[in-house]
Amino acid sequence: MGRSRVLRTLFKRDFLYTLYSFGYYGALFASFLVSSFILKNFLDATREEDILVSAFPLNYPLYLTLIIISLYLVIVSAISISREREQGTLEVLFYGPVTSSSFLWSKYLKDLSLGILALGFTALYFYIVSALTNLGFTGGLVRALIMGVFLISCVVSFGLFISSLTGRIRNSIITLIAVLGAFLAIQFVYNMLLGIEKESLSPSMLYLRQATAYVFHAINWVSPFAYLSRGLDSVVLENWTLYLTHALYCVIYSLVFVFLSIYAMGKKGVKA
Repeated sequence: MGRSRVLRTLFKRDFLYTLYSFGYYGALFASFLVSSFILKNFLDATREEDILVSAFPLNYPLYLTLIIISLYLVIVSAISISREREQGTLEVLFYGPVTSSSFLWSKYLKDLSLGILALGFTALYFYIVSALTNLGFTGGLVRALIMGVFLISCVVSFGLFISSLTGRIRNSIITLIAVLGAFLAIQFVYNMLLGIEKESLSPSMLYLRQATAYVFHAINWVSPFAYLSRGLDSVVLENWTLYLTHALYCVIYSLVFVFLSIYAMGKKGVKA
C-alpha cells in the first residue's frame, strides 16, 4: 500500500468518525447560538439608539464563532493521538505500512478539513443573518473567513503537538488546560502590571514587568489563539500586506508544529 493511499485511508476513517459524532454539531450549534445572542443585543441597541456605526457589523460574532470552533478543534486534536494509544489501535496500525509522518499528516488534514467545513456552515449562517437583518455580508467578512482557515490550521497543529507528548486522554486534556491556562495567566499579569504607572512600581516590580513582557511577547508566537486575534485585526485594518504576512506566519507555525509532533511521536513510540 503506497504512502498516499495510507494517508487517504486514515483520513477517511477519522474524518467520518468525527463527522458522525454529536460533538462536532454541538460545537457549531453553540457557536451560532452565542453569535445569535450577540447579534440580537446589537440590533436591540441599534433600534433603541436609532444609530448604526460599524464597518464590520458581523465580524465580532464571527470572532466568537471562530473561538468556539477553535476550542473544539484544539481539544479534538489534543486527544486524537492519545485516544488511539489508549485504545491500542495505534500499535495495531503501526504493524502495517503506517508511519508517524503519514499518521500525523492524516490527523492534521482531517481536523483542518473539519474546520474548513465548519467555516462553510458559518459562511452560510452569516449569509442568512445578513439577508434577514440587512447587516452587510462585507468583503471584510469574506477575508475573515478565509483567514479562519489559516487560524484553524494553527490550532489543529498545536493540539496535535500536545497529543504527541502525552499517552492518555486525561493527560492530554490536563496538559492542554495547563498550557492554555498558563498563557492566560501570563497575559493577565502582563496587562495588570502594564496598567500600573511606572513611577509607582518598586525596582523589583519593574524587573518583573519587564520579564513578564518578554514572556508575553514570546507566548504571542506560540499560542495559536494569539494568531486568531492578530489575524482578525489585519482584516479590520484592511492592510493586505499585514493580512498576507500573517497568513504566511500561520503556514510556518503549522508546519513547525506538525513536524515537531512527528518528531515527538517517533521518540515516544506508539504505546500509552
